[in-house]
Amino acid sequence: MDNSYSADQNRLSPGSNAQASAPESANQPVLPSTDGEVIGSRRRLAPGTELSDHRYRIERLVASGGMGAVYRAIDTRFNRPCAVKEMLDEFSDEKDRAQAVEWFSREATLLLDLNHPCIPRVRDFFIERGRHYLVMDFIEGSTLAEVLEKEGNVLGIQGVRGVTEVRARIWARQLCDVLNYLHRQTPPIIFRDLKPSNIMVTGRDEIRLIDFGIARSFQSQGKATIIMTLGYAPPEQLHGQPEPRSDIYSLGATLYRLLTAHDAANNKPSIFAFPPLRSLRPDISPGFEQVIMKALAYAPDQRWQSGMEMGNATAVLPPVTGVPPMRSEPVSGGPVTGGNRSSGPQGNSMPGQVAGSSAFPPQQSTPNAGMTGPAGTYIADALRHLAAGRTEDAYGAVQFAYGREPNNALVHKLFGQVFARRRPAQIDQAIQAYRRSLELNPADTETHKLLGDVWLYLRPMPTQAIPEYVESLKLNAQDPETHFRLGQCYEKTRQLDGAVSEYHEAFKLAKSLPNQSQMLVVFAQTLGNLAFYLRRYNLAEEAFVQLLFLNPSDYATRFQLSQVYENENRLDDALRECEHVLRSPGVTPAVQQMRQRLRMRMGR
Repeated sequence: MDNSYSADQNRLSPGSNAQASAPESANQPVLPSTDGEVIGSRRRLAPGTELSDHRYRIERLVASGGMGAVYRAIDTRFNRPCAVKEMLDEFSDEKDRAQAVEWFSREATLLLDLNHPCIPRVRDFFIERGRHYLVMDFIEGSTLAEVLEKEGNVLGIQGVRGVTEVRARIWARQLCDVLNYLHRQTPPIIFRDLKPSNIMVTGRDEIRLIDFGIARSFQSQGKATIIMTLGYAPPEQLHGQPEPRSDIYSLGATLYRLLTAHDAANNKPSIFAFPPLRSLRPDISPGFEQVIMKALAYAPDQRWQSGMEMGNATAVLPPVTGVPPMRSEPVSGGPVTGGNRSSGPQGNSMPGQVAGSSAFPPQQSTPNAGMTGPAGTYIADALRHLAAGRTEDAYGAVQFAYGREPNNALVHKLFGQVFARRRPAQIDQAIQAYRRSLELNPADTETHKLLGDVWLYLRPMPTQAIPEYVESLKLNAQDPETHFRLGQCYEKTRQLDGAVSEYHEAFKLAKSLPNQSQMLVVFAQTLGNLAFYLRRYNLAEEAFVQLLFLNPSDYATRFQLSQVYENENRLDDALRECEHVLRSPGVTPAVQQMRQRLRMRMGR
């Protein structure tokens, strides 16, 4: 939850004793050891404390720092959780107190007038017993600083580590959108302190900006108060002259930090001289590196001129398809097996061992024999059992096959299928078995697809599935299912242009196949819905027309088609489809309203 009150040691303001060299990661919130007790000179609210005429009941402390604290509370009027931010009023210097009150009040005033998905909504603002309180939406999630610490497992050069490019792009586009919204206010609002600890992300990778205390309207004349966090603030902000493009720089520095965990204090010859991103993270695409490095330009005129411009540049980048090098986790000892209770036939090592096990040193690999070698009979038995849903019988057959041909790629592929189909699925064993199979036969398109399925459906980690589906399609570009699943991965990772492209390819291929109407219905519905969302109305029309060809009485699809025609300004076609829907049972008010709207637009 909101860590807005952590005392950032490198945030600078007049009279601050902060040290410019202190990295952001050093700013840990001061948390109480016991709820309700005094920590130093600061008393925390105990669970059960009620505020504002018993409306807000404190549940627990979420975060705290030098200026205040954030609590999870219950709004008893609506019986829903909320966040209560408390400004502590324990300042020895009256100027410090006045500054804190100004920031706190400014945050409340700003947020009351803003309406954007990435900005928490203010519910209440009040003063009680001499302290200021701000009530906001409670956000379940973590700051991006916390995400980097816990999940920054992609390895770079010289100990660098960070998050994946896919996630960074997802966050970048949302941050560009919310900055564009702020900068288009009248007058523009400058956030002034964008950094990982002031950005929260939910479990669905949805961004929320927090700590608007020092945000302020842009003043083109005169110098503003110098408030900044070194490493994230551009040169003009150091001189008290922040402007909207200053937030663009801070966004670039934030993304750079998330991808590398690099401390800008180490930049040479100055804190503003960031090394090329790919010199630390070679796996980052050149296009995304260019987006970030342009945001970090020293001169404002050389940066992206708006959040919209930077967001559009990010949106048109090609989809991320590679899997970056991940930080390895400790590996437990012992061979990897299928978890079966029986030993291998004829005293061999346990069947089901896969890549990395001592039973399969690479130099012992032999050409793949498929079903033609000594294990052919057992492989055929395993395939028959799998087709009938007899997973454990299949496992027994694969054990015997392994005893005959331990380096047969098909045997390891079958092990993978068994592990994936068990309930619960043995995901790690399935992944390792498929990888061993691909070591022995890299050109097996189906195994790449099966490995992708594990990452997409069982793990699920769609970013890991993408390269497997891509490789499968390199070997066989005519498989509609693989195109569709790759599209699902792109959609789940918010690479929507790539998703609609793959859905369209799957749709076209399925149309050419006989007796695949059920598959075609799924593909067409998915394509139509996403294309409509992206305003790709030509593709949406193609998909919805196909659905109506398969089922002319699908009135829901016909209504969607009428909306496509309306957005294309084909009003006659839209009215025709809308009136067709009106003849169906169970007509909703939305259909009637659309007909009236169309007739008005057509002057009827």
